[in-house]
Amino acid sequence: MKKSCRQYAVILFLTLSCVVFSCTQNDPKPASIQEAVDNIVSPYIVLGADVGILVGTIQNGEKTIYSFGEREIGSKEKMTGQSVLEIASLTKTYTALALADMHLKGDLNLDDPIENYLPNTVRIPSYNGKKITLRHLANHTSGFPRFASNADKDVYNEYKGYTEQKMYDFISNYTLQREPGTEFEYSAVGYGLLGQILSLKNNSNYEAMMMSNVLLPLNMMHTTISFTPDQLKNLVHGHNGNKSVESWSQYMQNIVQGTGALISTLDDQLIYLEANMGITSTPLYDAMKLSHELTFQHSGLYSDGIGLGWNLFTTEGKHIIWKNGANGGYNSFMGFDKETKTGVVILVNSSLNPEIFATDMGFEIVKALNRF
Repeated sequence: MKKSCRQYAVILFLTLSCVVFSCTQNDPKPASIQEAVDNIVSPYIVLGADVGILVGTIQNGEKTIYSFGEREIGSKEKMTGQSVLEIASLTKTYTALALADMHLKGDLNLDDPIENYLPNTVRIPSYNGKKITLRHLANHTSGFPRFASNADKDVYNEYKGYTEQKMYDFISNYTLQREPGTEFEYSAVGYGLLGQILSLKNNSNYEAMMMSNVLLPLNMMHTTISFTPDQLKNLVHGHNGNKSVESWSQYMQNIVQGTGALISTLDDQLIYLEANMGITSTPLYDAMKLSHELTFQHSGLYSDGIGLGWNLFTTEGKHIIWKNGANGGYNSFMGFDKETKTGVVILVNSSLNPEIFATDMGFEIVKALNRF
C-alpha cells in the first residue's frame, strides 16, 4: 500500500471511529438484531470505508444474512450468500484444522519437528538446540517473521511468483532470533510452510488435501482455491480504494496457499461457523475443539491467547474465539461464543480500509447478539 493510501486509511479510521463512537453513545438501544447490525455496519459504507460488506450471523440456531453496499462500485448490485470472495487469513484456521485432525488420527504429532516432513535439502533453523515444531507453526511461535524477506515488496501482490524454491531458500538462510515456542510473532511464512508440510504428508497439493480432509467432510462445496467456472460466475472482485484489483489467491503457489488462498461464499462460511460452535454434528468436531484450546498466552488487541490458528479473547465475561484476514482487495472476520452459540462472519470486498475495521465490526456484532 502506498504512503498516500496509508495516510488516507489512518485519517478515515480516526474519522470513522469518532463518528461511530458518537452514534453509539447517542442512539437509543436498538429494538432488534437487524437494527443493531445496521447501526454497527452502515457507517463504514456511508463514509466510504468499504465498497460492500456481507454479514452472516447465527443466534439461537437461526442464520441471518445482511448485505451492505455494492458488489462493484457503481453497480448498485448487492452481494449475496452465494457471492464468492477471498477469505484471506481465515484460511489459516482451515490449515490448523487439517493439522489437528491429522494429529488426532495419529498421522503426525503436533510436537514433531518440522524437519521430519521437509526435504533434507532444506536447512531448518534452530535456536540453542530447540527445534521448530508443527505446533510452533500453528500458534505463531516458530520465530519465523510475518513475511519472507526474499519476496518482491515492490509489487501489489508479493505472493505472485513466490515459488517453493524461494521459500526453501529463505528458510535455509534464516537465523532465528529466539527459542521457538517462547514468543508470539504472526507469521504468514509459518502458515505457508505448514500448508506445504500437510500437502507433502498427504502426497497431494494443498487444495486436494484440504478438499479431502476438511471441505468434503463439512459439505462445503463452494470453498476452493481453483477458480472454477461456477466460482468465476459468482466472483466478487476485490477493491483497493475505488479501484478493482487483481486477485491474490489466484496466483498463490502451493508453498503459500496455507496462509490465505481459499475463496468461498458466506453460505459456506456459515456452515463452518455452525460446525465450530458444535451446532451441527461433523466428523471434525474433536479436531475443531482441539484447535480452540489455548496453546500460548499472548496479550494483544482483542487477544489474550492463541489456539491452533484461532485467537482467544475474553470480554464482558464471554469467551470469544476469532480470526480475521486481509488479502489485496478483501477483508474477513469470523468470531463466536461457543457457550451461547452465537457467532458472526464478515466478508468485505475492499482492503483500503484498515484490517481492524472488520474486526471491530465483528466484536460489536457478537456483543449485540449476546444482548438479545
